[in-house]
Amino acid sequence: MRRIASGWNGIGRAWPNAIVCFAAAATHAAPATPPHLDHIVVIILENRSDDQVRTLPTIASLIASGSVFTQSYAVSHPSLPNYLALWSGSTLGVTSNTCPPPGSPFTAENLGHACEAAGVTWRAYSENLPAAGSSVCSADGSLYTRKHAPWTDFANLDHANERPYSDLALDIATGNLPNLAFVVPNNCNNSHDCSPSRSDSWLASQVPPLLAALGPNGVLVITYDEDDGKADNHILTLLVGAPVRAGYEVAERIDHYGILRLLCDGLGLAPFGAAADQAPVLQVWANSTGAHALTWTRVKTIYR
Repeated sequence: MRRIASGWNGIGRAWPNAIVCFAAAATHAAPATPPHLDHIVVIILENRSDDQVRTLPTIASLIASGSVFTQSYAVSHPSLPNYLALWSGSTLGVTSNTCPPPGSPFTAENLGHACEAAGVTWRAYSENLPAAGSSVCSADGSLYTRKHAPWTDFANLDHANERPYSDLALDIATGNLPNLAFVVPNNCNNSHDCSPSRSDSWLASQVPPLLAALGPNGVLVITYDEDDGKADNHILTLLVGAPVRAGYEVAERIDHYGILRLLCDGLGLAPFGAAADQAPVLQVWANSTGAHALTWTRVKTIYR
């Protein structure tokens, strides 16, 4: 807080600044509990470290308008264990991209089963998925690969919710965006086989209609499955949406289990697996409940 000068004139000049500082601090107080969200859309990109992508034009713009986790880390290599961690709170002993993974189909708790049990709608939209609910390991020259679709490996969820990417635009147009949507770009658009700039251009074209569809109580999450093997699995994770603080950096460490905790809290689901051991994410949420109406009498009381 700026020091207030003595005397009437000094106080008169200081009060406007004091009001601004006080209001800003109060407004940005973290809520006691995470907000319940109407929609969460998760976009998963591939195999890039935080420092490779955070300055790309689209991602940089999203960071500026939302909150970014500066200490976000994947939990494993290669891809599939990370997807399983984000979906089920465990790597389930999987250490490779073998399709189908050893031990599957799994019956552990996961976001699909938890949503269905709670009456929460979910869908996964994958580019180049040949048909709804398809269990193929790859398609279209490996533009689609099942290792990026962990829901396919579970027996306790409705596989009809696994949709080709074209269904996302239809669901948005008809007002049927589910409460939870996972979006999986193909292996060029997710930067697995193509450049990070190609992925950034894909985001530039695909994110605006998603943000418009989220409404006033929805959040977009963008994260990566893992880094390129050169940065201690340090990845980019960001949040954008009306409930999210703009231009905010979170310095606390988070991993895929922490992101899963955020998803569970936002959807009103009991956290499961390793997510149950994670602290709730609180500081990213814009919160006006902590702001107090300032009257002239209150200002004079606070700063007298």
